[in-house]
Amino acid sequence: MSMFTTSDGCVLDYRDDGPADAEDVLVLLHGWSQSRAMFDRALPSLSRSTRVITYDQRGHGESAKPEHGARIARLGADLHELLDHLGIARAHLGGHSMGASVLWSYIDTHGTSRIASLIVIDQPSACVVMPWMDVAEGAAAGAILDFPGAEGFVRAVAVDDRGTRHAFLVSMLTKGIAADDLAWMYDQNLKLPALWGARLLLDHVMQDWRDLLPRIDVPTLVLAGEVSHVAPASQAWTAEHIPGARLRTFTATEGGSHFPFYENPAPFCEAVTGFLAEIAAGKESATVGS
Repeated sequence: MSMFTTSDGCVLDYRDDGPADAEDVLVLLHGWSQSRAMFDRALPSLSRSTRVITYDQRGHGESAKPEHGARIARLGADLHELLDHLGIARAHLGGHSMGASVLWSYIDTHGTSRIASLIVIDQPSACVVMPWMDVAEGAAAGAILDFPGAEGFVRAVAVDDRGTRHAFLVSMLTKGIAADDLAWMYDQNLKLPALWGARLLLDHVMQDWRDLLPRIDVPTLVLAGEVSHVAPASQAWTAEHIPGARLRTFTATEGGSHFPFYENPAPFCEAVTGFLAEIAAGKESATVGS
């Protein structure tokens, strides 16, 4: 593995797979309390002809655990600095769960000039029903918490209530998942310090990204799960509000929970590589026609 130090002194652990001279670069961002290692099962397929970068976001996995920077915007800045460090001028960016929020924050502050395409993996555009929403609006966006529910969840994480943390992980997985898989994923979750993780969680769930979606002007693939705790209809709503976006919903047998790349990577990899191939074919056609 490799290390990179951000401008505010946080050491990030990253992995660089695939051909170094590959034309396409794919950067994958994990979700809250997760790690880059959760993409490992998908890497052999994804990295055959594409350079794939995965990394532990600050506070997670093997990256440093600073006292500062527990904000989605800072995680977006980390991504920008990592791209600079690796000399990546333009990349396909994929974000799972909170990782998608980090990408939306990145677009909000840096635009899309360095983004070849966007892959949104099972993330609501709003996690909490905000005061300016009615219940129906919140449900459409995928909000899974109200204000009291958000406060209770964050407080439980802050005091490191292991029962709450474990139950939340289980709620995102297919029922009957192998015990060793669950144990490994829970171990990865616990690498996130409780209090810092609670601060990041509060910042994450209090974002409302709906106004950003219509301003996304790059090819976008939205991936949903039929049996995910994130309502599949909300992912269809996201795709409908991003111009030209495509939607792919994984069935239960395809690993259609919140972690398709871990529970059943083959359909996930097929969807992603097919999407990237179509973009490449489109660029080639445009070159031939010019």
